[in-house]
Amino acid sequence: MAKMSKKQKRKIYQILFLISACIFLICAGLLLSFWWDYHKADEEYRQVAENAVTVRQDIPARKPAASDDGSAAGGNGTALEIIEDENPPMLLVDFDELEATNGDVVAWLDFPGQSISYPVVQGDDNSHYLRWSFSGTSSSSGAIFLDYRNEGLMKDGNTIIYGHNMRNGSMFGLLRRYQEQSHYEEFPFFDVYTREGTYRCAIISAGRVRPYEESYKIMFTSDEDRADYISLVKERQYYELPEVETDFSVDPAPYMKVLGSSGDGEGSAPPLVLLSTCTGGSHEYRFVLLAQVLKFYPAD
Repeated sequence: MAKMSKKQKRKIYQILFLISACIFLICAGLLLSFWWDYHKADEEYRQVAENAVTVRQDIPARKPAASDDGSAAGGNGTALEIIEDENPPMLLVDFDELEATNGDVVAWLDFPGQSISYPVVQGDDNSHYLRWSFSGTSSSSGAIFLDYRNEGLMKDGNTIIYGHNMRNGSMFGLLRRYQEQSHYEEFPFFDVYTREGTYRCAIISAGRVRPYEESYKIMFTSDEDRADYISLVKERQYYELPEVETDFSVDPAPYMKVLGSSGDGEGSAPPLVLLSTCTGGSHEYRFVLLAQVLKFYPAD
């Protein structure tokens, strides 16, 4: 075999260098594109919140969930009672302002004390808002959206809300923190704001489900069917959560559509809310938080 000359070696090295440089520039360009897309989406939602959401000044800031002895709650549900009494909804949401930007808006979702606070929209399918933002721009972050099969917020047995698990923690990216029980114990609830008022939702399960139809039921045929669904969702939960007692006293007719219930309030089960996002590493499962309406705060 003929030995390569120095000139031939130099040429090969130059070609390899150019190939490496091209690969580096392509990767850098992709990273820059991802960063810019994230930045643009974060700025857009920051602006939306700035224009439409105000933090109330007439009530104290959120108090941590703790039991009577000062320890983190969760085992007996004491924290949920404290939260209900001492942590009323903190936000004032201007839905006229939101509708001026997007007529598909149905609610504002907020996790008090966390960086999860977004408008919720509902499209004609479950695909559009995967790649379109609240303001109508193309975005990998998409929007937080209600399942198109739901008749509206809390008007079915199970209200399902989707969001992307973004790497920078935006949208539903921070829900991954609920894989740790200590995080649930500090933040065991979230709020859903509507024109009519605010729903306080107590989390009753944090775990994974398979992306099958039975994992995303909207309606239940009976209280037993509802209980079976909760058990299904809890099969792959990361830790045991306490039972939630609720005195949800709003007339259930407009909010609870559990088939088989009388609709007169007796025996009607409170609505469920399922928050769903991808796990980030597998298409086999989805990460979900299942919650139950704990209380309704009518709009002032």
